Amino acid sequence: MPASPRRPPIVAALAVALAACGGVGDAAPTVSAAELVHVHGLAENPDAEGIYVATHTGLFEVRGDTITRVTERYHDLMGFTVVGPGDYLASGHPELQAEHLQAPGKPPLLGLVESSDGVEWEPVSLLGETDFHNLEAKHDRVYGYDATNGAFLISEDRTNWDTMSDVALIDFSVSPDDPDLIVGTGQAGVTRSDAAGATWSPLDAPPYVFLDWSADGLFGVTVDGRVGVSTDAGDTWDEVGAVDGQPEAILASPDRLLVAVADRGVFESTDGGETFDIVVATDG
Repeated sequence: MPASPRRPPIVAALAVALAACGGVGDAAPTVSAAELVHVHGLAENPDAEGIYVATHTGLFEVRGDTITRVTERYHDLMGFTVVGPGDYLASGHPELQAEHLQAPGKPPLLGLVESSDGVEWEPVSLLGETDFHNLEAKHDRVYGYDATNGAFLISEDRTNWDTMSDVALIDFSVSPDDPDLIVGTGQAGVTRSDAAGATWSPLDAPPYVFLDWSADGLFGVTVDGRVGVSTDAGDTWDEVGAVDGQPEAILASPDRLLVAVADRGVFESTDGGETFDIVVATDG
């Protein structure tokens, strides 16, 4: 089994928030910034302006000037995506007290779990078999990188999965226009598949670590914070700006670009990555 690449170790404590967002029950506890450890992913709240933050110690939501723990469970959410309102998918490792999220006699791997509110999670498939480090839902499919087995998988019903290839990836993003077009990153650099992940070809690109695709293009960020964008599926890249520090996650949408940075917080760009303002600041 090929060794699975791990994301750079990052401890991000987030204290100053984005715009207010909804979706967390009134009983959810407000937490200190120091509770956010190892941010694995960012996702926009489809019901309101704001973000979810998936971490080593569970799922959080940014509200005004507070950070709220969405669930009391300390699941290590390695993969996380919001499909739409009331439809969240995740993977990683369950809190060991959550027995329903563990398969008897198998490792504590979530496989694919789903939730309508981010509070309670239910197993869907591959429980105890797979740790998806990356998940993306587009084109009525779920795409996932299985870090346990070093494989790229696709499902059209969340239950049955096709193993498209054995490959070592750090991150990937799927074209918003073409369900079979995927660009990924790995230890060998940036790579692309025109065949839904069945085959991959290396690209001549800067050493991007994290990627996300929006209607404005494919955005990438290097381990030292350089931000670039490609409008031709990775054939050519323009370096547009930079964030100060070691990135850990990226989220691209048509009106903004977010980058989580180690020990600093979350930065936002509203001009296509040219300039960034720190909007969620580290305050450990």
